[in-house]
Amino acid sequence: MRKGPHPLPVHLGIAAANMKGIQDYASNFPASLTQSDAVAMVRGIKMYQEHAFTPRDLPLENLWQDGGSSVKRPVMARNNRIDRDGCPLLIIPSLINKANILDISEEQSMLRWFNAHGIDSYMLDWGDFSSDQEKEIDMESLIQNKLIKSIQFVSKRTGKNVDVAGYCMGGVLLLAGYTHAQDHIRRMVLLASPWDYHVGASSLARNVRIWSPTVLPIVKERGYLPAEWVQALFASLDPKGSAQKFIKFASMDQSSSEARLFVSVEDWLNDGVDLPGHIAQHCIQDWFVDNKPALGQWSVAGENIDIGNIRADVLIIASKKDMLVPYDCALSVKDSLTRANVNVLSPRCGHIGLIVGRQAKDAVWRPMLDWLKK
Repeated sequence: MRKGPHPLPVHLGIAAANMKGIQDYASNFPASLTQSDAVAMVRGIKMYQEHAFTPRDLPLENLWQDGGSSVKRPVMARNNRIDRDGCPLLIIPSLINKANILDISEEQSMLRWFNAHGIDSYMLDWGDFSSDQEKEIDMESLIQNKLIKSIQFVSKRTGKNVDVAGYCMGGVLLLAGYTHAQDHIRRMVLLASPWDYHVGASSLARNVRIWSPTVLPIVKERGYLPAEWVQALFASLDPKGSAQKFIKFASMDQSSSEARLFVSVEDWLNDGVDLPGHIAQHCIQDWFVDNKPALGQWSVAGENIDIGNIRADVLIIASKKDMLVPYDCALSVKDSLTRANVNVLSPRCGHIGLIVGRQAKDAVWRPMLDWLKK
């Protein structure tokens, strides 16, 4: 039995709070779910939990290791032909969920798609930080000992400068590490990466700021930010969408590739990673509350992060359908990249849809490939 959607009470509570007429106090809020919707949602959840399909990890070579973090590369198919004149690509995921969203299935693996199209592709797998050796990791160690060293490793292994792509939080970390890794980097892609956390109408940023006075003391006491808390926060951003995805799943052909992809992605969503305390406090306070990156006040280990000195070619991918990192938030970094050669791609995909959605190949991956090969 699958445990997701996790935490289940939050999802059911969201559905209940959105049912028309369920409680008098809810009359001041726009209702989006009928009782039949709620029934269909619960049926979809049950069908997901009992689905026979079990996603399996695809074969990867583990090439470099630092604690629980590693650089991995797809085990290449015999008919794959890497462009020997091209540059390798290292994709850097977020820390909140596991890296396997980049390699979710044979049909929808971003990592393998680039590999199949001639790009020598790698991904940084952050792993989890639950071991005694790594649970005290801070932002400096994360960037210096893991991110920068992983870029240097791929560059040294291939004998070439590396194209780097940071997804969400991975893009923010990439910008912070650029100065120390610039001799090994050719081009950079910022894929739905936030920068100005106070711009526009970001529900996530607003909720985190409301959330922070309660959460930060508990994170300090526990030494980590529980994955369940982050998942509950994300689920609450789009109550209607959280319900509708299970309603839609209930009507799918359960033997279809679409249903299998839904199960794979939902399993990934519900397999979150606890964020180490020092890093969680840094992200909540310095990014969401104080907005230091956009103000030019962000520093790591006493060193100011000045991205105005970056001179590389940079592709910003920002979507107007992204509810986690809204378009204005992702695009805002352009104003700080004053010396870079910046291009912007604006697909119409959700935050996760950029990586695994139906439109991802045509709207995101292929334009990104064309830009890298220019």
